[in-house]
Amino acid sequence: MTDSVHIPKIVITGGPCGGKTTGMSYCVEKLQDYGFKPIVIPETPTMFILSGLDPTVMAADEYIRFEEGLLKSQLQIEDNFVYLATHLNHNKPVLIFDRGVMDIAAYLSQEQFEAIVDDMGMSITSLRDKRYDGVFHLVTAAIGAEKFYTCENNPARLETNLEDAREADRKTMEAWVGAPHLQVIDNSDDFEGKMKRTFQAICRVLGIPVPVEDERKFLVADFDEDELPYHQKISIEQVYLLSEDENDEVRIRKRGQNGAFCYYKTHKASTGKAGKRYEKERPITGKEYCEELAHADPDRVPIKKDRICFLWKNQYFELDIIKSPGKHAGKILLEIELTEDNEDVKLPSFIKILKEVTDDPSYHNSSLALKSRESSKSA
Repeated sequence: MTDSVHIPKIVITGGPCGGKTTGMSYCVEKLQDYGFKPIVIPETPTMFILSGLDPTVMAADEYIRFEEGLLKSQLQIEDNFVYLATHLNHNKPVLIFDRGVMDIAAYLSQEQFEAIVDDMGMSITSLRDKRYDGVFHLVTAAIGAEKFYTCENNPARLETNLEDAREADRKTMEAWVGAPHLQVIDNSDDFEGKMKRTFQAICRVLGIPVPVEDERKFLVADFDEDELPYHQKISIEQVYLLSEDENDEVRIRKRGQNGAFCYYKTHKASTGKAGKRYEKERPITGKEYCEELAHADPDRVPIKKDRICFLWKNQYFELDIIKSPGKHAGKILLEIELTEDNEDVKLPSFIKILKEVTDDPSYHNSSLALKSRESSKSA
């Protein structure tokens, strides 16, 4: 395997006693059945804490240095495993990280974390959006499965009561808000069901057997910005490319925040079922993005929008405010990707919904990009 081959990178994160350890073991076994070579990278903070470094008794300046050292170590460890996986004599390696670098942000103020990242010459976008293909947050047992909450299975666990666990869970989820592929796995059924939903979500990222996008979309009349929970605003530019198959949809996307960007190329095809599409997405470089612009569909114009990402009742929503093309400027759409066919959508109370438009192809991005008002065959 060469350096040009993309190695899938998955983060399993979550609140304390959320089932990470069991979940990773479960997914490793399942992935092996599909011919993958799963490589699990242990949790770096646990290694630090079990070494005798106790952040709970550190002075403020010591604590900042502890977290900075933790971030640098985790980045180096992750990069080393990527290098090793790239040079394995196996054609399907996949890296599974026990927590990712953004988990560190949960234990610092936003200003502290941003200062550390800036001093390292990096950006939040590069850490949160570029490093991983998917992030899966397993909700703590302290929310919805309280009787199973325990510290006995992890001597490094600092949250000894339910309230501390819930707060740690909230901070960890918020640290990842804005990530392009974040899924929250709650305790809405039994633990076996939680493990199955985790694996199903990972399958979508890895393409087992073919990734299926199961999303719901709603047309929004208005929303109360003051009522928004913790959120991140992302800028998106999306360009549709010519496709050899008229039933397929190929697009490139520039996604960024605070002047830092990442780029993706996505291929979608219809399954024949409303709201569901086969999807294959891969990261590309900025140079590749510019090169692909030469293959833009002349019948469509770029879509530019602001995306507000937020969590509501353990579901990850994306609120898109269209900026262009001009005829659609100001249109607001709320989207959510689901992990199961029968998953209930808990619509936010602060958003006024006009109607659901999941089954209406005129609200698909590919239709909004059309230069004319005629309807399109959307994937």
